Amino acid sequence: MAAGLVAVLGLFLLVDAAVRGSWIVVLDAVGPIAVLVWVLWVLTYRPCIRIDDTAVTVVNPLRRTVVPWHAVADVKLRWQIVIETVAGRRVQCWGGPSLPRPKPARRGERAVLRQPDEMTVLLDRWAEQRAVAGDGDAERGWDVPALAVGAAALALLAASLLSLWLGA
Repeated sequence: MAAGLVAVLGLFLLVDAAVRGSWIVVLDAVGPIAVLVWVLWVLTYRPCIRIDDTAVTVVNPLRRTVVPWHAVADVKLRWQIVIETVAGRRVQCWGGPSLPRPKPARRGERAVLRQPDEMTVLLDRWAEQRAVAGDGDAERGWDVPALAVGAAALALLAASLLSLWLGA
């Protein structure tokens, strides 16, 4: 949400400067706006959990972890979803749901924490695929698409800073 709002506002300001004929302002501002939108996108929009028949894929900021179903030892919901592997690794999922607030209870009753629907789907799929045999553990690597977009944003920032330096 924040990344989208910043992107729309930045695009509006860049188009406004271009319409007014101030191309120097557009060139100077496009780099910082691109980097700001990229950082917000990587931190708020990009993190996610993808589930398929062979594995659960966790996309965190700048990192991507693929955990085959046979390698999952436990799935817990703390402040975020945590997947523990049979090798003892813990994968924290930035893109999953967090603990919900407890439902208000009547006097004398305990408050009940309702499990998020996303966690139920993850646990159901794990229960279905747990018996599938396989070997190997979680594969962790860089999130190449996010890094490529970040490199493009940094290139725009370098062009903006070069424009400012040469124009001064």
